Amino acid sequence: MKRLYTERHNKAGRILLNAIYNGANGGDICMADVGSQQRCEDDGAPYVGLNHVPADMLPPQADQGTEEHARWLRTKRPEIMLCNMQGHSQADIGQHDILNVELKTCQDTRPTNQMTAARQQHEELVEWLVERGYQRDNIKIFPILLGVSSTTYAAHTIGTLEQLGVQRDAALGRPSRSRRTHCVPGP
Repeated sequence: MKRLYTERHNKAGRILLNAIYNGANGGDICMADVGSQQRCEDDGAPYVGLNHVPADMLPPQADQGTEEHARWLRTKRPEIMLCNMQGHSQADIGQHDILNVELKTCQDTRPTNQMTAARQQHEELVEWLVERGYQRDNIKIFPILLGVSSTTYAAHTIGTLEQLGVQRDAALGRPSRSRRTHCVPGP
C-alpha cells in the first residue's frame, strides 16, 4: 500500500514539475524528488537528475556521510526546489531566491494542518540554508495541498502556482494552444 501512496504522490509531483518547467520559472529548477528518470519520461515530465538538495547549498556537517545525515537529507528535502539567481553571481548567494515546493496530501476537510506541517517540515532546511549564507527573506516554502479524494484547494493552490511561474490557465487545468497541462482541475 505504501508504494501506491508514494507513486500517487510522485505522479502528482511530476505533473507539478512539468507545469513549473513549462512556466516562467522552469529554468530555475535545481532538484526534484518525484520519481525515477523512467517514470518522469513516461509522464512527459523533465528529469532533473538530482533528487536531493544540492550539497553546495548546505553547510558542511560533522555527520556528513553517516546514515543519520542521509536520513535527514531524505526527510527534509522538498519535492521540488528552485534557485533563482536573477542578475546575481553564483558567489552572491545571499541574493538568490530559494523556492521549496512541498506536496501534501490531507484529509479533505482539514487543509490547515498539512499547510502547517509543510512549513514545519522544512524549518531545519531553512536554518541550514541561512547558515550557508542565503537570506531568510529569500527562502520560501510553497505547500501544494491535495485531498485524499483528489480534492484540490484552489484558495491555497492557484496563487501559489502563479508565484511559481505557472500560468493561470495551466494552474486551472485549462488547455493551452500548444499543450494541455493539468495541474489543478478546473472549476
